[in-house]
Amino acid sequence: MFHDGAAFRFLKDLMMSHSACVVAILTVSADRARDLELELVRCTVASRKEEGCQRYVISRDMETAGRFTAEERWASTEAFEQHLETPHFRALAGLLDRLDATVQLMRVEPLDEISDGV
Repeated sequence: MFHDGAAFRFLKDLMMSHSACVVAILTVSADRARDLELELVRCTVASRKEEGCQRYVISRDMETAGRFTAEERWASTEAFEQHLETPHFRALAGLLDRLDATVQLMRVEPLDEISDGV
């Protein structure tokens, strides 16, 4: 309907300007957990230096060896997509493939603003 008009460009720009929040659950065998943990630390350090990164937290599951969570918040969808192309993320993705990891990915919307207003 708006595919090449000003309204379409405005909506696209508006969508790109919204933050992107992602939660991932990464699972590998317990004997490969240390390999993944080291790569997650390397990726975290580099990712936090990216211009669009607002939050990048990796956590180790204390009850299940080999399971980690990643919580990320990016200034925009574009910033998140650029992150996916970085060498440090590509290295992590390659390791996840080699370790035959299970990855559950969710794009989320934090309820902070709603909770803070109550």
